[in-house]
Amino acid sequence: MLREIEKITGKSGLEKMSWKTIVDEVILPMMAGPKGTRWCINDRFMNFLAEFSYDVSLKDEYTATQMLEIALQRLSCGAVLHEPTPWPEPLNKEYHAYSSYYDEPHILTEGCYNFILKAMETCLKNKTTHFHALKILFGIIEHVTPKGELIGMYVAEEVEPKMNIVYAHAVHLVEHPKMGATFDDLYTHYAKPGQWEKHKQWFADNLKQIDWKRFFADTKCLKGNPFQRWQQKRAIKKEIGMLTVAVAW
Repeated sequence: MLREIEKITGKSGLEKMSWKTIVDEVILPMMAGPKGTRWCINDRFMNFLAEFSYDVSLKDEYTATQMLEIALQRLSCGAVLHEPTPWPEPLNKEYHAYSSYYDEPHILTEGCYNFILKAMETCLKNKTTHFHALKILFGIIEHVTPKGELIGMYVAEEVEPKMNIVYAHAVHLVEHPKMGATFDDLYTHYAKPGQWEKHKQWFADNLKQIDWKRFFADTKCLKGNPFQRWQQKRAIKKEIGMLTVAVAW
């Protein structure tokens, strides 16, 4: 990891420095970019954390949390649309200069893509960054289709063909039984108009916990007269039920 930092920054003699000094005087100013000199947190920083998020976490929890939160705030500033989250907090005041609160919104880049695929698991395992990471992942799920089509979201040209991978990875992480979201949180984000169709398999997997009256009220998926609505209810229940049978097979 130190060799990679030296390669990116041109700085030598890192083995003689404390880790916090390396973070404060080399990684952040030379890779993320100091306040007032950047449009957004640089991809050099995002790519570095994508490769070394686990190693950074082993070095020091405090600085690791700050760096992960800096990267998450970069994603929140234009890269991924999602529910509001506080900023510059939870960054400590000494790192507020690296908050994207002060930056211009910027689209999802290759560095963002790499960070999402390789470092979001580390963010979910960190108690401070866990819920911010979940909000970003749910934002991806809401604004991208399973095929990778974008809904009100903008990404770099080289990333767009790979958004189906981003979507699948986001679903995998939020549904992970150990580090993902709770059932209630998943239901709240999935049982929405225009969203529930993407998650029929999840509803099938959790069929015993689904309150159908609430489901139809939340998804607003029924149209027409009472008889037509009754038919639609039967068809939706049957379709989701068949997915349960398919999994059993």
